[in-house]
Amino acid sequence: MDNEAAQQILEESLEWLARVHEKETIKDSTFRGEWPSTMGLKNGFLYLGKAYPYRDSNCFTQANIFNALSEIYLADSSLNQILPMLELSKSELLSYREGSDFNFWKALSPNLPLSKNGPWPTDYLAHRPTNFKLKTRFINNAADIANDADDTSTGNLALHYYGEIFNERVKIPSHAIFDSNLDGNRNNYHWYNFIHKIPKPSGAYMTWLAPEYQFKNWNFPWQVAHNLVFFLPGSSCFRHPYTPYVPWGANDVDAVVNCNVLNYLGKTGQLEASSGKNSALSLLRHVIKKERWSRAGIYYPNRCFIHLSISKIYPYLKDELQPEIHAIKEHLLRSQKPDGSFESRSKVNKKDLVQSTIYATLAMLNLKETGEAIPMENIQKSIEFIISQRNEENFWKGGVFFSGGTVVRNVLYFKSDAYTTALAAQCLQKYLLMN
Repeated sequence: MDNEAAQQILEESLEWLARVHEKETIKDSTFRGEWPSTMGLKNGFLYLGKAYPYRDSNCFTQANIFNALSEIYLADSSLNQILPMLELSKSELLSYREGSDFNFWKALSPNLPLSKNGPWPTDYLAHRPTNFKLKTRFINNAADIANDADDTSTGNLALHYYGEIFNERVKIPSHAIFDSNLDGNRNNYHWYNFIHKIPKPSGAYMTWLAPEYQFKNWNFPWQVAHNLVFFLPGSSCFRHPYTPYVPWGANDVDAVVNCNVLNYLGKTGQLEASSGKNSALSLLRHVIKKERWSRAGIYYPNRCFIHLSISKIYPYLKDELQPEIHAIKEHLLRSQKPDGSFESRSKVNKKDLVQSTIYATLAMLNLKETGEAIPMENIQKSIEFIISQRNEENFWKGGVFFSGGTVVRNVLYFKSDAYTTALAAQCLQKYLLMN
């Protein structure tokens, strides 16, 4: 495909993103300034119900679309059709912010009282999905989650980009937000990290920005016993109402979350000041050495997402991550299919071909921008595959962006055509800038 045709596809995809961008708020269902996304089960699951994709409003999807569009504009300011979308989205992003932190979901009126017996707080707002049907009191409480490092890093990065693009002074939250939640000498250990042999203590950034349950003496069999009786008040996993909830009562260490924190710190010039930086890098070295392509992220089941995540931070960490980048580059080139596509595991959205290929292609483009030897032939083939998967209406069908993690890691999926389309547009732009 020639450059002129690729440029036209890029601009048509931006037009589609502008068209589906919400222009008004409808109760607690859709919100002005957001792009559509869904939350749905691959199959029925205990407490959650039947397999069905519901419209969902969440910070992580909105912030990542915002950031992708911001980066596209910063690379080419002639694409000024992006500016109205960014302006419209700012207030929507701020609706997820609490102080300097961000939450995954908005704080809305609870679907039902969160405790069986009153008195009930009359003004309490719970974090919850907007449209997904949470029928029981227990699952409504479980959804009322604490603020987290993933949304806090990507949400604040979006505000940083907004200030840069619109020449507004934006207060940049300190690295201390993340440094105050490092995996140190804790009296807890997330069972998923234990099973997948994440070193303890890793010293890396933890996902949740809230206190976790503290054991006198943690051990795995005792944790299993607590997990089996998660519905009882004495369990470490039990959700007590009207307080921020760390899922399963245990904080966790996720390699992709650590990349997102490092990316925010790198973009805002705080990387060297953060006391968690070196430990986060050790975590990334660990998962790449073990080739944990599919298991690196608790909340990210797609096999190619860790490649993209590390490619984003590589410009700031070239000396520290050179061996890992070599391993990632070799894995990408080795795993590309003859038609230019990439795939995840079969259980993840039937190999998630489109989403996987976009992630892998963007990773290759990011690495090539830094001077890594990625053959243009490989990029060309993957770009052609991506273009071949475009919908007639100029968008790409969303694959699995992230999941509910742990026991629902391969069951509860979050998808967004808008997110996938924004990344596809970014692939096209980076490819065009290389030609």
